[in-house]
Amino acid sequence: MTPTERKLQSLVAERLKIDPADVPLDRSLMDDLGLDSFDVMDVVLEIETAFPPVTLSDEKAQALRTLREMAAYIDEQLANVNREM
Repeated sequence: MTPTERKLQSLVAERLKIDPADVPLDRSLMDDLGLDSFDVMDVVLEIETAFPPVTLSDEKAQALRTLREMAAYIDEQLANVNREM
């Protein structure tokens, strides 16, 4: 598990009020974990705060359905920023 995946698990676990180990990386945030669209948007805001300068548009947030997909996107964005420096 990557550090990004671990951080995302913690963010979602706080929202669901469960142990991070109980948050699967490959399940849909909305369909399987029961987050509604407002919860997902709150998680997106927390992601943007935790991983600057990463930003997630509404469209991108909806396209990234699992934490593993989000982690891969975040890591890719951070790598691109580091390459540009």
